[in-house]
Amino acid sequence: MVLTEALFLVVAALVAVYLWFQRNHTYWQRKGIPYIPPTPIIGNTKPAFKLETSFGLYLSDIYNDPRAKDEAVVGIYALNKPGLIIRDVDLIKSVLIKDFNRFHNRYAQCDPHGDPLGYNNLFFVRNNHWKDIRTKLTPVFTSGKVKQMYPLMQEIGRDLEAALKRHGEESSGKYITEIKEICAQFSTDSIATIAYGIRANSLENANAEFRNHGRKLFTFNVSRAKDFFVAFFLPKLVSLLRIRFFTPEFSYFMRSTIGHVLEDRERTGFVRNDLIDVLVALRKEAAAEPSKPHYARNQDFLVAQAGVFFTAGFETSSSTMSFALYELAQHPEMQHRLRQEIHEALLEGGGSLSYEKIQSLEYLSMVVDEVLRLYPVLPFLDREYESVQGQPDLSLKPFYDFSYENGTPVFIPVFGLQRDPKYWPNPNQFDPERFSPENRKNIQAMAYLPFGAGPHNCIGSRIGLLQSKLGLVHFLKNHAVRNCADTMKQMKFDPKGFVLQADGGIHLEVVNDSLYDVGARDSNQSV
Repeated sequence: MVLTEALFLVVAALVAVYLWFQRNHTYWQRKGIPYIPPTPIIGNTKPAFKLETSFGLYLSDIYNDPRAKDEAVVGIYALNKPGLIIRDVDLIKSVLIKDFNRFHNRYAQCDPHGDPLGYNNLFFVRNNHWKDIRTKLTPVFTSGKVKQMYPLMQEIGRDLEAALKRHGEESSGKYITEIKEICAQFSTDSIATIAYGIRANSLENANAEFRNHGRKLFTFNVSRAKDFFVAFFLPKLVSLLRIRFFTPEFSYFMRSTIGHVLEDRERTGFVRNDLIDVLVALRKEAAAEPSKPHYARNQDFLVAQAGVFFTAGFETSSSTMSFALYELAQHPEMQHRLRQEIHEALLEGGGSLSYEKIQSLEYLSMVVDEVLRLYPVLPFLDREYESVQGQPDLSLKPFYDFSYENGTPVFIPVFGLQRDPKYWPNPNQFDPERFSPENRKNIQAMAYLPFGAGPHNCIGSRIGLLQSKLGLVHFLKNHAVRNCADTMKQMKFDPKGFVLQADGGIHLEVVNDSLYDVGARDSNQSV
């Protein structure tokens, strides 16, 4: 009898949960918003659960769904939570710029107790804390500061040249390699030196500590895929499920490394115009006014900023470089044109490229911008709507008779937008001419968002672009890339990654080609 009653209670509870989900899954239908029919219980997350595609890319699949065609928005469900995919560029502008005060938080969250480095960093921090931290960190990313960092980047560029030359000498001048790895070694060493004043030496030792931790952080197994999925799409569950953006090993590494660097910088008083200088200044601010609350009294706050600078900095640049080299291998004539531009600039500069000169390389900029269109590192943007006290909620009129409700997540499918034939003719074709000086003026701004837009745009975009360009210059100066038997005929993306990564890596043949053209007589000079 007791067993029967218990079984009845379990069945009743399951039925109640099912009916609750079903009721929630009629939300968009009741609101008169177009939607993609959800799967019971799991909503519109089935492809991500089955690891058919990442949820970030699935947002773009929904953007392109024939049922969503010509709609300004489309409703979805992350399990039971109703969310909106924004398709109309004017509504995207509303979210990112015009009505930013209502969308200033990301929907994604981290656990303040289980993952303080994730919770406290600029990418995830919320409300006024974000604004305060952004203001404090902005001085690191001005064009003047980036220019001061350029010589430090050049040193790592020379290390990249040496590494490529060394690999070539070991294999008779040409070899097949997974190209993302050497790009990640370059960007890891570059970020370590410009942000922390540390020589990471990844290009000399592929198992160097910085590279090892970065590799583990962005190696997407099923467990890490679950962590990122919950953080971005089910953030209310991060504490319950003990989700961590930064792994315990990475957190320990960053705390010990940054703690040591901060102490050394404070002891010596050495000024290097980098991120550590800003963090030292914040700690001095806190010490000067001990009676006032200050972020910098929390050591994890300082380490968190260093952590996100490192992870975002090395992954974005290395992805951009590796996707660029992949496309250049597919288009030898474009590779020839870019290498010719690089070599002519080196001749003009006597074997060296100034900061101003590398910024002026027109075709290099065109190539990088087109790579970022086809391969945006973060394939979506997320925001959370917040009501403003005393004001009516934001309406979707004239598109729909609907007003946002407080806490509604909104997603902008960057990957889908940047491959939409409405804005980009032959959108899947790699074509740097889209970004020629005469064609740039025709680009729909809100359909090109590799770094976001508005106040919450990527604070490090200047550094990321410069790092990618410099890495390509040093790579292509004395080397060419070609397809090989292991090169993907058509790009496929890792379904487990929340950032855009090639599934199985990008394998190319690297050829020592220092006698390529008129720059040969200067090929032994450093850039």
